[in-house]
Amino acid sequence: MTKQSAILPFLTALLLCTGAMAKDFNEKKIVLNLAVMSDTHVDAYYSVPAYKFRSALIQSRDFAARYGGLDGVLLVGDLVDSPAWDARKYTQIDDWKRLYESVFNPVETPMVYTVGNHDVWKEWTTNTYREAKQFTRRLGPDYYRTDVGDPVMRDSLECRHCVIGGVHILCITPDGRDPVIYPEESIRWLDQTLAEITAEHPDQYVLVLTHAMIYGTIYGSFLDDSYPKHKGYWSTKVLTDVLKKYPQAVTFGGHLHFPLNDPRSIWQGDFTVMGTASVRYMAIDNGGYENMAGLTIMRDKDEFSQGLLLQFDNKGNLRIQRMDFYNQTTIGEPWVIRHPAKDRSHLKPYSPLVRTAINRPPVLGSLDAEGASGKATVRWAAGTDDEFVHTYFITVRRGGEVVCTKKVLSDFYHVPRTSLMKPSWSLDIPLDPGEYEISLSARDSWDAESNTLRTTVTVHQASPDNH
Repeated sequence: MTKQSAILPFLTALLLCTGAMAKDFNEKKIVLNLAVMSDTHVDAYYSVPAYKFRSALIQSRDFAARYGGLDGVLLVGDLVDSPAWDARKYTQIDDWKRLYESVFNPVETPMVYTVGNHDVWKEWTTNTYREAKQFTRRLGPDYYRTDVGDPVMRDSLECRHCVIGGVHILCITPDGRDPVIYPEESIRWLDQTLAEITAEHPDQYVLVLTHAMIYGTIYGSFLDDSYPKHKGYWSTKVLTDVLKKYPQAVTFGGHLHFPLNDPRSIWQGDFTVMGTASVRYMAIDNGGYENMAGLTIMRDKDEFSQGLLLQFDNKGNLRIQRMDFYNQTTIGEPWVIRHPAKDRSHLKPYSPLVRTAINRPPVLGSLDAEGASGKATVRWAAGTDDEFVHTYFITVRRGGEVVCTKKVLSDFYHVPRTSLMKPSWSLDIPLDPGEYEISLSARDSWDAESNTLRTTVTVHQASPDNH
């Protein structure tokens, strides 16, 4: 028996289990709706970030109204763009507060936040907690009514323990970057608080908010491996040993602005991790793609705004709606996970091992190229996939030698449904006169590679200028 055939019965059972989990969620008995957002980057009351933030709040409120109403808003850092501790100090925090209160009363719809690197001067340092007190002072006591934890830990280290509708929410803030680190006292607090909550409520999820991603989990959490500017700036490794002890933990990170359209935006191992994208703008992996404005910033980065809506039913099952605020809709099908189980079966459906095993590679259908003066225009039909094509790879050879390679990011992040993705693509490639072979392949989000298509093209000598 081959390894693949041996694992097939297990995968089949798991697929049936996954479908059952979705059916187990009872949307007629939703008891709690929580919006989760990050990276609002509010810089002024009248600005594009302000408009996007207010729109995200309104859409979350209106969507949740179908299911009994919104019970709270969780912000995973970078509420403001820069606290500007100068002549304009406090203005961004004040503007953020005005925007929130233009949609919600913080007593009726509480807001829980954790501190991002943009929320404090000079990002995360040993002065982080002193600077973060500006939020406490400017927002006022109505924003802290859900706090039930040790007030000393909140005031001294920004370790918050909040409860909304019976769901426990923990916030933990770094005090350093490159790499992202946390005080030993904060890590002990996280461990002890998770132990106490899960001992009392073993079949309930505990939400953990921290702005930096948990390294090696969701889409984006590996960025430190390929980003030359910093090492250990985008994610953290120091919380994993604590979190993996608690299968009830669901962690949320911001900071990276990666799109929720990608299936890797949810991860399950010993615990669960979800991305939160960004309300303000989008970023992507450092993949050397065409048409980029920077290493991780696309030219259309501002045509984007996303977040999550968490929905708990009366049995503790969790459904996650991926909110596309820019297109004013939801993204794909909701994620659904059962309430925590002793056998940890609730952690299986979104584990990378399982998802890569059942994944199917993309299929490419057509490729052609047209030569002109000093360039070749390559055209191809969009590939098909059980999810979507993530990246197209073009290789140009002359006489068997590679002349250049091109990586084209698909438009998966730009549309809420894969059916709305572009049906065809084209790319102009500057080339010297001559005969060339063009090959095309594609990969999906799980690095499954497609078939390879090939064609040839003749690039002509540029016409002499007679004028």
